[in-house]
Amino acid sequence: MNFQENMNLWIFVIKDSDNEFQNRIKNKQWPIYNKTRNRNNIGVGDSVLFYKAGIDGQRFLGRAIIKTNLKKHTMFEYFLELDEISVWKKSILIKPLIPDLDFIENKNCWGIYFQGGVMSISEKDFNTIVIPN
Repeated sequence: MNFQENMNLWIFVIKDSDNEFQNRIKNKQWPIYNKTRNRNNIGVGDSVLFYKAGIDGQRFLGRAIIKTNLKKHTMFEYFLELDEISVWKKSILIKPLIPDLDFIENKNCWGIYFQGGVMSISEKDFNTIVIPN
């Protein structure tokens, strides 16, 4: 995949139920909170991978493109609109990919890298995750 020069690549983490993920996808919106890491760096045209954290997760669920800049929702919350959403029929488990992902520096404590809700990744890491799909 060839990426635009100024486009950023992100992982959006969800720890909520599968229903919450499906609601976000159906509404084509992703909540962004005041203290969400990297929230001011996310822009229109950026690519996103969805990651389900927790014991029943530990997998990538799909991808999308950011359609809008942050929009105010409530006093403490914002949201982004999503476009070109693809939820994969077969999710991608994180564990087999850990050795090949550069953003995970400490391979023994990989879970800490998914804290904070939004993390920036390189084109190499993005492709490592997406290529199986």
